[in-house]
Amino acid sequence: RFELEKAIARSRAELLGDLEAAQLFCVNAGELAWSFNFMSQAGHPLLCEVSAACLDLGRAFDRNHPLWPPHPDVRPALGPAAWDAASPSIPWQLRGMCLVLKPPGWEVDTEGDSGILHLSGFLQVALQPSQRAVAFRPDFSFGFVHRLDTPSSGLILTGTSFEGYACLEMQMYTYEIVREYYVLGRGAALCSQLDVCQRIFDGRASAQVSEHGRPARSHIRCVATSRGGPCAEDAAASEEQYRPAQTSASREAFCQVAIQIFTGRRHQIRVHMQHSDI
Repeated sequence: RFELEKAIARSRAELLGDLEAAQLFCVNAGELAWSFNFMSQAGHPLLCEVSAACLDLGRAFDRNHPLWPPHPDVRPALGPAAWDAASPSIPWQLRGMCLVLKPPGWEVDTEGDSGILHLSGFLQVALQPSQRAVAFRPDFSFGFVHRLDTPSSGLILTGTSFEGYACLEMQMYTYEIVREYYVLGRGAALCSQLDVCQRIFDGRASAQVSEHGRPARSHIRCVATSRGGPCAEDAAASEEQYRPAQTSASREAFCQVAIQIFTGRRHQIRVHMQHSDI
């Protein structure tokens, strides 16, 4: 409790480094919660106290953020001219949080500036003024609690208040939010479902399975398997007609899989699918 009170006091950011120290409290609390859950200790009474502390600090951030100076690394908001028919949307909102539907071509910009259309810029314009504070804070990941690769599409859970962001973060740390991704794999699936518990080492060149890596766990479930080329009905209808020769590539097998990830290592889906020959 003493550490929480210090973090709340520092949330006013009156001294250089105060805000970073207050944020570190949330990071450490979240990692503690994740560790208990990863060791199958989700019922430990300490977790309730940790979660309540993070929400208390989130509320303190909501009270005190008007006192903070603007963050120097915030990216400029996007004007309406940058949007088109494939622009993001916000299909669902609750107090302190929302769902953002990200189309392909938009970056969930939790790290750096790649020059691609950035989702934080969309939020800075699309949200009501009272909901935009987190969207201008790269030190809070602009409110995004997870990300999708730029070519992908899907829903992004986003905090629109610091309390909402803390709530979503804690749910991510404790696996109360299930993340499932649909991926097309090359080749037929070798089994209907598979649990992959292989450590991932994130090297400079690429990420790979390694005993020296960090713990990573994925659940892979095969949804469907198909092959290229014409379907059986099309082939029968054209039996008396000219049909081009089928190359091996056109008859290649593909599988659609649903993947639940229980950790968030970089390139985890690709690395675990390659390791499993899917």
